[in-house]
Amino acid sequence: MKVSLNKLRNLTTDEQPTADARPAQVDRLLHVSDDVMDTIQEVFAGTELLTDPAKLNAVLETRREVGAAWERAKSSFIEIGRALNRLDVHLRTKEERTALKAGFERLFPLSEPIASQFRKVAEMIDSGRVSADACPGSYSAAYQLALLEPKELETAQSRGLVAPTTSRSVLIAFRREQLSASQVKIDVPALLGELRRLRAGRKRMLDEMIKMRRRAMEIVQLLKNDSAN
Repeated sequence: MKVSLNKLRNLTTDEQPTADARPAQVDRLLHVSDDVMDTIQEVFAGTELLTDPAKLNAVLETRREVGAAWERAKSSFIEIGRALNRLDVHLRTKEERTALKAGFERLFPLSEPIASQFRKVAEMIDSGRVSADACPGSYSAAYQLALLEPKELETAQSRGLVAPTTSRSVLIAFRREQLSASQVKIDVPALLGELRRLRAGRKRMLDEMIKMRRRAMEIVQLLKNDSAN
């Protein structure tokens, strides 16, 4: 069942809002982008949802709420990383840093390994390598992004992987691909040439050793003959 975008959009506003409906909520529904409407139509194609205003509004409102919460979550782990990076500046001795690592979970409501990932992500953003807006919404995905070398990051950006929706699994696969590509490739012609040179050098050395041995035997014979006289 194909529904036009205009008709699909109108379904969200055709019904008169109840007296307690919030004007802001209605306004949000009026400003849904065409891309979102296209996606909803693709996802729910063949279902009755596309002709049910209440269900359609529920999907749009839930999407907004989840998106807002997701952005808050991203801001939270970035801010946590920044706070921990500021603390690390004050802990100047090895003993202090070791003590913090050992007792981290007694002071903070997260594990030290997770905190290390937060630190890395915050450093990536504050250094300007990736903007906060482009940072993946998942801290684990953002951490994988933070592990990329500058050239790898450029490649990831060219492929559209530096984005809020990029997943951890996608970035892990990308890192593995880059690691494989960075392995030293065997230059067969160069290796064959080197092998020929080594063999030729070995032959010259063997020839020289044979000459030296023959000369040594000649010297020994001459010395024997001289002694006999």
